[in-house]
Amino acid sequence: MYHNPKIPEGINSTKENPLKEFSILLLGTIALVVIVSLILGFSGSWLAGKIPFSAEVKIASMYDITQYTDSNEHPRLAQYLQSLVDKISKAQNLPEEMKITAHYMDSDTVNAFATIGGNLFIYRGLLEKVPNENTLVTLLGHEIGHVKYRHPIKSLGRGVAVAIAMTTITGSTDSQIMGDAGLLTTLQFSREMEKQADEEAMYTLQSLYGHINGGAELFRIFQNMRQEMETDEPSELFSTHPLDQHRIDNISIMAKKNNWKETGNLSPLPDFFQEEINSYLNQ
Repeated sequence: MYHNPKIPEGINSTKENPLKEFSILLLGTIALVVIVSLILGFSGSWLAGKIPFSAEVKIASMYDITQYTDSNEHPRLAQYLQSLVDKISKAQNLPEEMKITAHYMDSDTVNAFATIGGNLFIYRGLLEKVPNENTLVTLLGHEIGHVKYRHPIKSLGRGVAVAIAMTTITGSTDSQIMGDAGLLTTLQFSREMEKQADEEAMYTLQSLYGHINGGAELFRIFQNMRQEMETDEPSELFSTHPLDQHRIDNISIMAKKNNWKETGNLSPLPDFFQEEINSYLNQ
C-alpha cells in the first residue's frame, strides 16, 4: 500500500553554525592563496633567473627609466660614479654583456638600489653621508653584486608570478608591478640575497684596495640614522635584510676567514664630489 510520509523538518539544513562554515571556507581559501603564492613565487624566481641578461636589458628598455635620473644635470658626478661602477664591474668579473649603468638621483632620500637591466640608482641623500671612496665602493659593489647574481630579475619574476596568482584568484586587475614607478619600488631581495651582495662588496674592496677598511662604515651609516631618528630596526625574523650589527660582525668574520686586513689607507672622494652634492642648496 502506498504511503506519503511527512518529510522531516530541517532535512536540507545543517546543524553547523553558518558563521563557522564561512570561517572554515575563508581560512581554506587563504591557505590556498598562500600555498599557491609560495609555489609560484619560488618557480617564478627560478625561471626568471634563467632569462639571458640580454633579454633582461630588453625588458628594461620597455620602461622609461631615464625619466627618474638627474645625471645630465650633474655630469661630473655622474661620470665619476660611472667610472667607479666600471672599475667595480671589472673587479667582480662581470660577463662582458652585463653592462652596469649608474643613475644619480638629486633627492634627499637616503637610498640606493639596483633594478633590472643593470641599472643602479644612487640618491644624493645617501651620498651626503658617505665619508670616503672605500665606503662608496662598498655601496656600489653591494648593488652591483645584486645584478651579478640576477637578484633584480629574480625578484621581479617572483613578484609577477604572485601578482598573476592573486589576480586569478581574486579577480582584481589593480596590479602595478610592471608599471614604471613600480619597477623601481617593488623589488624586494631576500636576506640570503642581501648577504650574498654584502660578501661580493667585501671581495671587491679587497680586490681594489688590498684591505676592507671602510666597508663596515656603510652599515654604521644606517645604524646611526636609526639612532638619530630614534627608530628601531625591524626584528630580523620579519625583515628581508640582516640586522646592521650582524652585517658589521659578518665583515670581521669574513676578514678573519680570508686573512684580510681590516685597516688600511682610505681613499678620499674627489674635490668636486662635495660641491656637486651640495649644489642643490644654490638652486
